[in-house]
Amino acid sequence: MGQQDPQKQLLIFLSHAREDKPKVRNLYRRLMDDDFNPWLDEEHLLPGQNWDLEIEKVMRASDMILLCFSEQSVSKSGYIQREYKRAMDISQEKPEDMIFVIPVRLDDCEMPTFIRGVKWVDYPADYDKLLLALQTRSGGKAMPKTPAQKKQTTPHKPAAPKPNSGPVFNVQGNINIGRDLITGDQTNTYYQNQTTLNITTSTQFVGELQKLRDEIESLKSQSKVNPAVMRRMEVVQADIQDAIREAKKDKPVAERINKTLDSAKDTMQKLSGSISSAVSLGTMLGSLAAMALKLFGGG
Repeated sequence: MGQQDPQKQLLIFLSHAREDKPKVRNLYRRLMDDDFNPWLDEEHLLPGQNWDLEIEKVMRASDMILLCFSEQSVSKSGYIQREYKRAMDISQEKPEDMIFVIPVRLDDCEMPTFIRGVKWVDYPADYDKLLLALQTRSGGKAMPKTPAQKKQTTPHKPAAPKPNSGPVFNVQGNINIGRDLITGDQTNTYYQNQTTLNITTSTQFVGELQKLRDEIESLKSQSKVNPAVMRRMEVVQADIQDAIREAKKDKPVAERINKTLDSAKDTMQKLSGSISSAVSLGTMLGSLAAMALKLFGGG
């Protein structure tokens, strides 16, 4: 099997439908954090470029292509179907034993006939398997960081609450996570009052997002978390981190922050049967999503 230059990051093209942008943006950031070089249209296309021509060039230059499928994309007609098939045509030019196209299923969709012969992964559930495939494609040289390594290099330091700095985390009690129950003297928190937010600057906005991210990290570390619940919480954290990055830019795109936080809200609220504070945390994410439009000029 062909191997990559160990000094060169894998260029990974993310093929997806517009409707799946929030989930694919999350995947993009996770690949970036794991030292790969993913290519996403909204991040790399420049004003005035012929997007169809540029996408064709990048697909051919890529080391790998991830074809992202969902219930919406598989039933959609038009450009995305051409892009999927273009990727398969390019794969025919590669050596038979080379991993080049990896199908990524974003929800419980039925995979198209043309791709069923290629093993796919579910995202985010099978992200570790995807990393293994990327490592194999890179010849085992460009090794992405493991979760343990990430925690060692960026140790978690819970933010200390400050008086009058925004909503106060202050709820004590039990949290159900799958069949596990968090009990004892742990303090498990969520935003009690969503109406007290008084955010007028991007710095304050980022600060609230960081509190939410840290709160979810605290929940993850307090019990034997069900793996499926853990993965969903990690997706929410990655979405929050995406929103933080965007909010810190000189010219943040309000709509991008709004959609990312809405996606995080939906994911968090799906955990309401497992985590008692999920609804409150999701509500706060939704409030911040709406606030982004006002704060950053999108509405």
